[in-house]
Amino acid sequence: MSGILDLIKSSVGEQLIDSMSKQAGGNKEGVQRAVAAALPMLLSALQKNSQSSEGANALANALDKDHDGGILGQMGGLLGQSSHQSMGEKILGHVLGGKQNRVNQGLAKASGLGGQDVGNILASLAPVVMGALGQAKREQGLDVSGLQDLLAGERNKVKQQQPQLGMLESLLDADGDGDLDVSDVMKKGSGLLKGFFS
Repeated sequence: MSGILDLIKSSVGEQLIDSMSKQAGGNKEGVQRAVAAALPMLLSALQKNSQSSEGANALANALDKDHDGGILGQMGGLLGQSSHQSMGEKILGHVLGGKQNRVNQGLAKASGLGGQDVGNILASLAPVVMGALGQAKREQGLDVSGLQDLLAGERNKVKQQQPQLGMLESLLDADGDGDLDVSDVMKKGSGLLKGFFS
């Protein structure tokens, strides 16, 4: 597991999964599968967006301004708060842009949850991912190019450890036509969980 995802995993604890499961009708395994797929995908989306100097500068500025990692110690009290959800939705708008619906649909199929539940989970996780990145940037004293290197390294580690995520990651590259066949991801659903909730 990569460093950033380890940091997130330690903050996305059992209490948070249980709270998300209640919101998703008690489907804990579906929530775990959605979280295990959504976190690396959000990291991949951030890495893609930061490949340009403009995107990397925008991300670095956002981290410095709003995401210092403090959120990681407050997760239990934040879930379900409208301010946390609306922050997450704004982040998703920047990170996923027009691909947000497609990503929601793909994760819904892969996890067995409804699209609205997946949307709520993504909005809950987005500020956590930004907080973990912000904390890493601050602790490691990273400049913009250091942030780009960190994200590229994280994405490579995740792809080596969770090769089945490549199919879900294709949602970020797709131009919106055609449909994602997630039957293989469903078959390997336990693989997503093993790598994350082990």
